This record gives sequence, C-alpha cells and structure tokens, in this order.
Amino acid sequence: MMNSTTARIILWALVLVGFFGAAKISYTNLTGNACPYIGFIPVCYLVLAGYGLMILSLLIPHIGCKHYFFCAGWGTAFLIALVGSVAEIAAGGGVCPSTGGEGIRGASSASIGSVPMCFISLAMLIVILVLFLLGPYKRACELQK
Repeated sequence: MMNSTTARIILWALVLVGFFGAAKISYTNLTGNACPYIGFIPVCYLVLAGYGLMILSLLIPHIGCKHYFFCAGWGTAFLIALVGSVAEIAAGGGVCPSTGGEGIRGASSASIGSVPMCFISLAMLIVILVLFLLGPYKRACELQK
C-alpha cells in the first residue's frame, strides 16, 4: 500500500493537471469554439470551477469545509466527464475536446490516436476520489474520533 505522503503528492498532481487542463481548454474557448455549452455557460468553465473547488478543499484546514468543497467540485467535474464520455461514445465522436488539439467539431475523429479529454478527465476523477478517500478524508475521520 502506498504511504500517505505519496498519495497526497499524486492527489495534488492529478488535481493540478485537471485544473490546468481545464484552464487551457477554457482559454482556447475564449478564442474559438472548444467547449459545448450548458445554457450560456461553456462546460469547460464548469469543469475548471470543479477542479478549483478541489484545490480549495486541499488547502482549507477546516475539516467540514474540506469535504463540502471537495464533493461539490468533484461531483461537478465527474458528472460533466461522465455525461461527456457517454455522449462521446453514443455520438461516435465529436462531442469532447481531444488531445489532438481540436475543439468539439470533429474532435475525436480529427487525428488517429487522439483521445477525448472527457475520457481522460473521467479516469483522473476516479483516481482522485480514491486518493482523497484514502488520504484527507481518512485523516479527517480519524481526527473526529
């Protein structure tokens, strides 16, 4: 089993990778059409806010707030990644921005080897949840006893 310091470092790394990935796509969305919209809000902005809340949860010392911020951020990002992944599979591509650098118009089919970012985000979010439960959440529960 991995020690808590290693888990914490990996947790931080994944949350920061997610945050900066969402920030990059959000910036790209300002100059083009990289993200689908929910109403009038680009989805990538919501994902960025979700990862931002997860970062806040790792910085906040208050145990109760830590969990609320993490759950709100993780839940938002996870729901978007899950819905995006299902839509990407159902539509046969072109729903999520991809690693090939293209926006949502033909994203998955743009280049061979290109991976939809919603798949990557979904996988990272599952690992982030496990690391959070084994690290900060477990420590907070032990402190409550």
